[in-house]
Amino acid sequence: MHLAILRTGQTNKAISDSFPDYPEMFARLLNRSASDSQHPRFTFTSFAVFDGELPAHINDFDGYILTGSAAGVYETHSWLEPLFAFIRACDAAKKPICGICFGHQAVAKALGGEVVKWPDGWGVGVRDMQAADKPDWMAQMKEFSLIYFHQDQVTKLPAGAKAIATSPFCAIGGFAKDGHIFCLQGHPEFGADYSAALLETIRGRVGDARTDSALASLTRRTDAEIVASWIGDFFTHSQKAEALSAVSAG
Repeated sequence: MHLAILRTGQTNKAISDSFPDYPEMFARLLNRSASDSQHPRFTFTSFAVFDGELPAHINDFDGYILTGSAAGVYETHSWLEPLFAFIRACDAAKKPICGICFGHQAVAKALGGEVVKWPDGWGVGVRDMQAADKPDWMAQMKEFSLIYFHQDQVTKLPAGAKAIATSPFCAIGGFAKDGHIFCLQGHPEFGADYSAALLETIRGRVGDARTDSALASLTRRTDAEIVASWIGDFFTHSQKAEALSAVSAG
């Protein structure tokens, strides 16, 4: 399956020499096993959306991953409106798209939801989410943990979307729509080492107390591998549904 990674951000320049950029992080996440590394389940092409790059047509790829970003969806960057239009086209055609962090927020915003800068500040470090109203392709878990880096939150879902993850700090920590949209606020692609380095880089913005607490949390095990399997199963399920739909239409 050939996926496009829509890069809305990149590894912080202060640490970019020591860590891979987002496309490599996602490739490692989704093709992690030994068998996948020899016979990849997914192949990837990346687009620097922040430089104005987008696929020519939504059918050029089997699905899309929308990455995190330092930008806010309510800002005035020239690349945001073309991205929102691309997301709406994917939604109309039921083309599978998975949004992570900023990607989660961008999909919500593009489809009529609301996103705000959270008044209680940053959500950083390893945090727990309660799973709710899970699609069939999600494992039956009551709770899962991921690494988080965000100061914005989705506060209103688009029409037809259902919240699939929640916590006291972040009420909409994930959502899905039909079988073609899957979005999460957390970062399954981030490792502890990268997260620790990033936290130190943005300590001045996050604050010492919250940074130190987040650093301490990175010793905890996360459910990144399980969430990676959800993402893989989401794209596989969506592809099968798209094929069945095409057969029915024919």
